[in-house]
Amino acid sequence: MKNPYALVLAIAVFSPALAAAQYATNTLNINDVEALFHANGLIGLNSSSGYPGYFVPNPGTGTGPSPLYAGNFWVGGLDSAGMLHVAAEQFEQQGMDWFPGPLGTNAGISGSTMLAYNQLWKVNRADVLQQIAYFNCLADPNCDEQAEFPGYTVPAYFYSWPAHGDQAVGQALNLADFYDYDQDGLYNPDNGDAPCVPGDQALFSIFNDNLETHGESGGHPIGLEVQFTPFAYNSSNAAVDQTVFIRYRIINRGALTLHDTYIGLWNDFDIGGGNDDYVQCDVGRSLFYGFNGDLMDEDANGHPGYGANPPAFGEVILQGPHKDADGVDNTDVNSLPGYNGTGFNDGIADNEHLGMGHFVYFNNTLGATGDPDFAQEYYNYLEGHWKDGTPFTYSGTGYSTDSAAIPTDFMFPGNSDPLGVGTGGNVMPAWSELTEGNMPGDRRALATMGPFTLLPGQQEDIVVAYVFTRAMSGGVEPSVQALKNNTDSVRAFAEAIPGLLDGSGSACDQLPTAIARHSAANSGLRLFPIPATDLLHVVLPGSLHEADASVFDGQGRLVLQQAIKANSHTLNTQTLAPGVYMLRVRAGDREFERRFTIAR
Repeated sequence: MKNPYALVLAIAVFSPALAAAQYATNTLNINDVEALFHANGLIGLNSSSGYPGYFVPNPGTGTGPSPLYAGNFWVGGLDSAGMLHVAAEQFEQQGMDWFPGPLGTNAGISGSTMLAYNQLWKVNRADVLQQIAYFNCLADPNCDEQAEFPGYTVPAYFYSWPAHGDQAVGQALNLADFYDYDQDGLYNPDNGDAPCVPGDQALFSIFNDNLETHGESGGHPIGLEVQFTPFAYNSSNAAVDQTVFIRYRIINRGALTLHDTYIGLWNDFDIGGGNDDYVQCDVGRSLFYGFNGDLMDEDANGHPGYGANPPAFGEVILQGPHKDADGVDNTDVNSLPGYNGTGFNDGIADNEHLGMGHFVYFNNTLGATGDPDFAQEYYNYLEGHWKDGTPFTYSGTGYSTDSAAIPTDFMFPGNSDPLGVGTGGNVMPAWSELTEGNMPGDRRALATMGPFTLLPGQQEDIVVAYVFTRAMSGGVEPSVQALKNNTDSVRAFAEAIPGLLDGSGSACDQLPTAIARHSAANSGLRLFPIPATDLLHVVLPGSLHEADASVFDGQGRLVLQQAIKANSHTLNTQTLAPGVYMLRVRAGDREFERRFTIAR
């Protein structure tokens, strides 16, 4: 199906090296965070300068203390023949595994498609609200659009929104979510349609692992398309106001079924000056984080430190991939994965999502506990082993070849594993870098989710959040405890957003526009066309799907009555004479009214 707003591909000679140097970036800056993102999923790192690009508090200048040097996304699994497939990046020093653009037939993509999608679209929810309000006004005979929206024009970036793929090359018809104002299934901003994003501001890009040979990990491609949406809220809630959320929508566009699949969240936490840090995890919260290893965060490597009472900063898994379906509601919440997963023991079968299954640190060094170099080493870290295949073990550095050492899923859990879920039920004493008296240093941190089976065509929505906290007195520990408290606040906030964490794909009219208010689409009844002739289309507010509709004429007499059994309904108005009418819709204890006219 051809659509005038499908992205037009550039005709260009493709050069991987040139493309890598020119991958687009954009910045989230709606709240107290200024965060740089790359079109292929790299987070924070300013590749041009080699300096961090993630700043809290928001300086508005692109410089200042930073809690994150770089972050990235890892996926690995085995095909039916046991061959390993990995897409995983750190700093892109050896090359790239992730490339801009959606995948088409046989998970293919051309260089020209990559170039056309080498961008991050930036959406402000205020623009979306204004668009919807303007077209609502156009549909309302009692609204003067010239008075209420003088000189309104559709924002220019709405026209390039990648709502639809090119079906001629096998891309999906529907790519980026959009608010379908006229409900015709196609994106056209001139008909009132608009981009659909969570948050008060969001970025959006699409990237894949199948354009070129994997230069960073050396792994075989999977055929994954990732729809990448970082977003943030501008609120009066301090925890949320210093948080950036990310939704990774992963779609297996290839023909491979991968088993023992793991997803990894990799971060180089550099808390200001990055040479004096510790890392730790909180098992029950699915949280992993970095914090200063001493009381003073000095400048280091040209990066400014936070000084006294430095912050703590981490990433929390709000929703992981689905646990493999088994037809039952999994009720065990005292062991993994139910201990920190979601959807367990809730009476619903097969809605369980995995939480953090492993956590590991590794160092900026060579050797078995250092940076991975090859696909198998990346995968070893993903599945809970050191890069040489040695299992993680509890206490010390976590590396031991002693047969009596106790295997563990989680490095440095502190006291966050009171049931011993990470040590096979063996309850162990608290273990952290502090208890070991480690020398602070430059750490990498990786949290993984899995194993699960990834089928051809399968889609998973992974939702995470970067959380920041700084206690201004008491040293390091108050910041760590405050980070855990703020993580709980951020999770509660996310759980209150309809559709975001239920795995359904988040219908556009279910996402909130900001703190304590909903979009115009949720606040009232929508009718079109106005004036009507023989048919009047009625769209119920929000997620309502059942109501009773009554039409009254200008004298208040009931002239038409129907039951509505869907969110969208069409009233036959052929029997109504031209004139002004009132539609009243009642759904339970809620009632909505809108005037409309009939003209022929």
